Amino acid sequence: MSLFVRGRLPKPGVAIIGSRTPPPEATLFAYELASRIREPIVAGLAPGIDAAAHRGALAAGTPTVAFVGYGFGCTDSPELAELATAIVKAGGAIATLLPPGTPVSEESRIERDRLQAEHARAVVLICTEIEGGAMHAMRFARELGRLRFAVTPPPRSARSARWAGNLRCMAEGAAPLPFDVEEAVAVLAS
Repeated sequence: MSLFVRGRLPKPGVAIIGSRTPPPEATLFAYELASRIREPIVAGLAPGIDAAAHRGALAAGTPTVAFVGYGFGCTDSPELAELATAIVKAGGAIATLLPPGTPVSEESRIERDRLQAEHARAVVLICTEIEGGAMHAMRFARELGRLRFAVTPPPRSARSARWAGNLRCMAEGAAPLPFDVEEAVAVLAS
């Protein structure tokens, strides 16, 4: 299959993934983490964690690539069109396996999750529910032998369903990543 790309694909980096409807502290964590990692940021140009990660990378001048589950000329989240333009303008890329004009589907979102894992040296799950789409990317990362990290829920959120996917991923072998940006950056750099 051909990869359709707008912009320039950076070298593999760190995929930052998670919920489309995260709690505010998770969104801020994703933004801060992406702004401090000094390697390309991979995400899926979805609302929530993905958008925060792309914005954090852009703020730091770090290349970022968005793998999307639709063909050019379509959209999954119209409110993120300006972010897509900014990613390409800043030297990053938008990439998809789908030909122009192909609308998003549940299957294409899962394929996008595979591409994120495939084009990353490590995958970091910020927060997700058990049924969240980010769980697909974590499964692909495991199958591909990528480093997998899941952020440890903050103490007051440890039993929240919004973080339940993280606990499941840790039980399945993902390394816990501290809910502290400086500590998390140090872990990812080691």
